[in-house]
Amino acid sequence: MRNAVNIVRSIEDYVNRVFIGNPQIVRTIVAALLAGGHVLLLGPVGSGKTTLAKALAKAIGGNFGRVQITNETLPSDIVGFAVYTPSGEVRINKGPVFNNVVLLDEVNRAPARTLSALLEVMQERQVTIEGKPLPLPKPHFIVATMNVAEVTIGATQPLPLALLDRFMVSLYVDYAKPDYEREIIKGIDNIEREIDHGSSPSSVLNGVEEEVTRVYVDDSIMDYMVRLINRIRSDRRLEVTLSTRALISLFKLARALAILEDRGYVVPDDVKAAAYPALMHRILIKPEFRDSVDAVTVINDALASVEPPVYVKAPIS
Repeated sequence: MRNAVNIVRSIEDYVNRVFIGNPQIVRTIVAALLAGGHVLLLGPVGSGKTTLAKALAKAIGGNFGRVQITNETLPSDIVGFAVYTPSGEVRINKGPVFNNVVLLDEVNRAPARTLSALLEVMQERQVTIEGKPLPLPKPHFIVATMNVAEVTIGATQPLPLALLDRFMVSLYVDYAKPDYEREIIKGIDNIEREIDHGSSPSSVLNGVEEEVTRVYVDDSIMDYMVRLINRIRSDRRLEVTLSTRALISLFKLARALAILEDRGYVVPDDVKAAAYPALMHRILIKPEFRDSVDAVTVINDALASVEPPVYVKAPIS
């Protein structure tokens, strides 16, 4: 486990050197990568979301692909397409999704047909072109962004629940604070050189994902997660209940956060830290409560009302 911890710490340290000012966001994204999930980033334009995704690809030694989504983006623009040659052969042109880290910028601009193509990508880790299933590279990590301001003014539309639920984590990326912005400006030339330098797939993460699956989760911790999810499900302010995938995401993310804390076991604080990024985008509030309640409020209330397990050290005899 020590080797796995050293690897993920080096990834985390590298991304923090390039994406300056919010180590908690970096830690959560690295944890989602280790847990085999995908990430939805919310926030204003120009807040460093592309830099964050490119830095992550570089840190794991992987390839990076970006798609600027518009309302005319076709599924083939993301997954690829087949071309029939004069000799009758079928040549597959693979799309950007065949990179290790894929940034889908402003994903909520995409038409429904394009969004539906992402379901297979995110759930099955494969693409089907001309009836032929093609596996995606490992690791495979989708980072999708949404411009929250444009959602509120009607320039885009909300993502369908089926797609939202495929994201393990959602995070709000705001502009850096003034002190960090000064640091960014001073080092911008080095930052751009660093993330734009080409990289090739390597074995940086080999064995690390396996270590995450070995993290011990006590039955009492599992029971705590189940009770937390069911407490949120029973909240009368919710328009839609949480899925089982929400519980799975909470479980996987908590294990990955334990690794990042240099532990081989999950504690209640890991569950609490995972609850917000794993659940916020899945919580939809009924219209009559939206002026006074948001997803964070619902999670806060659930954490306050569900007692975590308490462990007492045995006395030394």
